[in-house]
Amino acid sequence: MADTKKVISSEIIVHSKKEKGKFSSPIPQTLSPKPSAKQPQTMEELLAVTGYSLKGIKKGDVVEGKITRVTPKDITIDIGGKTEGVVIDRELENYKDALMALKPGDTVAAQVIVAENDRGQAVLSLRRSIFEKRWTDLAEKQKSGQPVEVVLKEPVRGGILVDYGGLRGYIPQSQLDAGLSKQIDKITGRRVLAKVVEVDHESNRLVFSQRAVAEGEALAKQKEVLDALTVGESVQAVITGVVPFGAFAKLKVTKGDVEHEIEGLIHISEIAWEKVDDPNQYLKVGDSVKVKIIGLDAATGKLTLSLKQLLPDPWEHVLDMFEKDSVVTGTVSRVSPYGIFVTLSPGIEGLIHVSKVTPGEEQKVGNEIQCTVEDIQPDKRKISLSMTLTEKPIGYR
Repeated sequence: MADTKKVISSEIIVHSKKEKGKFSSPIPQTLSPKPSAKQPQTMEELLAVTGYSLKGIKKGDVVEGKITRVTPKDITIDIGGKTEGVVIDRELENYKDALMALKPGDTVAAQVIVAENDRGQAVLSLRRSIFEKRWTDLAEKQKSGQPVEVVLKEPVRGGILVDYGGLRGYIPQSQLDAGLSKQIDKITGRRVLAKVVEVDHESNRLVFSQRAVAEGEALAKQKEVLDALTVGESVQAVITGVVPFGAFAKLKVTKGDVEHEIEGLIHISEIAWEKVDDPNQYLKVGDSVKVKIIGLDAATGKLTLSLKQLLPDPWEHVLDMFEKDSVVTGTVSRVSPYGIFVTLSPGIEGLIHVSKVTPGEEQKVGNEIQCTVEDIQPDKRKISLSMTLTEKPIGYR
């Protein structure tokens, strides 16, 4: 009798008997299906043809995974379910610095660009994850005051645009140190440290300050060498800046075998014994001057200097210069609600109280005026004056 043939679905399995009841292995023979116009090439295409759907990833999904490999050419990520993802090529170029900072074992969030490529891998984007992390990091850096490295990009009105790992920010020109501010058109591409001043993710606003870092570094250096100075000593200095409230002066300090340069402030009140309205009338950048150290603050790094305290104090000899009831000539220096201030000599000023001012007579700054000395108090640096009158008005006391 011929061998028994069984037809099961599209397979024909032939069994041949052997001795002692043993059978040989089944030989599958598959019937060829009808050829189709286009065979499915990927899992996505196969699912589309069959109408089935699996619970898996799809384009646009955000998945979490662990970095398994980082090289300049590719970054692979294990996203679970025995599925491997690879970072999209263009991100390896555009965000190279940020991506090369990743390391195996790091957990990241990635967006699915292609659920499966021709190698069976998911193609992923880390752009959103990178940027979200950068915004978070910048907010933390702003709170801690820790500086970050930015790349100077393009000078714009009032400052310069910068790049921080793909995020665009801005440094106002006022927040660049003097050296960079003067050559703002020539510093494109330079990497600098800057402090985060403002972080606003919603409005995509980032503001940095490079000057704060530069000043902080200079201050830290200054704190280290302040203990080599002593309050009361006189030193030579060079004027580095003149401002409405005074002048800055740089001096050299030797600590150990190393020479350092530190900067101090000469307040406007310490420029001269007389009242100073404009420091520019007394000092200019580059002037070499001798100053007295009148203040040291190791905690803040502040150094306070004085010019006038190396000059004779005119109040020490005021009684030799003026006598009570004498008539003197001075210049009106200030007019206030409570009287008229009159400069009698450089560094010496007297006051005509409002009650002693001739009624109806208006005085202006710069007017020359004759006064009578009514009282002198050297310890209080005070001289009381009255206007010299030819006749006393009604109500004068």
